[in-house]
Amino acid sequence: MKPLKKDSGVIIAANTPLKISDIKLFMDGRLLDFYIFLSHGADKIPIEIELHYRWEGDILCTKQPYFLFTLPIPLKPPRNIKKAAAVFTRTTPPNEIAENIKLMEDAGYSLITWKIIFSLSNTSSVETLALWLRNNNDVNTAALFLNVQTAHLSELENLSGIEILTRDDLVIEIFESRADGSSGKLKLASAMIEREKTVFRKKVKGLSRIKGGIGLKGPGETKEEERKRILKNREAAVRKALESEERRMDLQKKYRKKRNIPTVAIVGYTNAGKSTLFNALLNEKCVDESSAFFSSIDPKIKKIHLFGKGIYLIDTVGFIENMSKDIIDAYKATFSEIVETSLIIHIVDSTSSGWQNKQRYVESLLLENGAEKDKILTLFSKKDVVKIKHPVANGFFYSAFEKSDIKLIKDTLYSIVFSENTSTD
Repeated sequence: MKPLKKDSGVIIAANTPLKISDIKLFMDGRLLDFYIFLSHGADKIPIEIELHYRWEGDILCTKQPYFLFTLPIPLKPPRNIKKAAAVFTRTTPPNEIAENIKLMEDAGYSLITWKIIFSLSNTSSVETLALWLRNNNDVNTAALFLNVQTAHLSELENLSGIEILTRDDLVIEIFESRADGSSGKLKLASAMIEREKTVFRKKVKGLSRIKGGIGLKGPGETKEEERKRILKNREAAVRKALESEERRMDLQKKYRKKRNIPTVAIVGYTNAGKSTLFNALLNEKCVDESSAFFSSIDPKIKKIHLFGKGIYLIDTVGFIENMSKDIIDAYKATFSEIVETSLIIHIVDSTSSGWQNKQRYVESLLLENGAEKDKILTLFSKKDVVKIKHPVANGFFYSAFEKSDIKLIKDTLYSIVFSENTSTD
């Protein structure tokens, strides 16, 4: 792989640096292989070159005097990486491209090449893409971020000879790596089973016969029949476990109601700052804070006291746009928990690209699943790094690292939650 491609970079010359808060996000969203800033003095004589470039899935940087500049030749990283390609459509906006690349990285894949296409709607387009994938020898996985029919996915896998993933597949892989409790593992299992049921790519043809064995019906059963039967058994087992988990959570809710202690849920887009606020309100590190998507998919419940009165605080799993119905269905227990709370705190990271769409998406999910709009308080995180604060109708900006902001949030919670509730310790 060459460190630079002549037709996929940006070169900017100026006497003052262009302020880019997140160079990786900037380059990922625009699918740039390199970004060069050339600084010069008032006399326009070049002084220094700052080069950011993509290498084996990473963004590396070097600064050199202009007249001594040489192209870097980095050593190959001494780590095993899962090299992957990505396929986007021409209409995908930069913020979505950057988010999809992060999904790949959080699922354990390194993006080393990509392709932009119009669509994948016929055999000709599938064959063209398969040929491109076969010519990229280093790639053994490709992620498709576009609408595609199941039959075309199967055809692409057969023609290219590599694993083909969709956005849903990446989300489920991240779920699998994050699930650390019974609730999260069951949500994962449910999503995976529904995914397998609705998107079976026919990797195994039903014409071949297999011999009998442990767990099999015996000679004469096709591989497809075996798959369907095993899948049906798995589905029944997971459904039974999910029902048991929902009963357990229901008992917990009844216990909290019986004690007449209000509950507040913290929700939001993944990586918006929910866990950071949760820890700040508790004044202790109860959950991991991470910039990774879905850093925890198991809801955390803790009791805190606001000026002598107790409330239960719930840190929920984050949402992400374009989730399939199968994955959203795995959130049913979480939605059930959220809609019955006294107050829903919706965290929005207005420093992220496309934050308005993310805010609307989460709000629509909440309302579609039974939440009341007047119970939603919207808070805008990362006040310390946001450049321009937009007008806010219901809520305010805050920083989880400023004590005055945390006190303001506690004051607000107290005034809302206890305006119509009484509480015990």
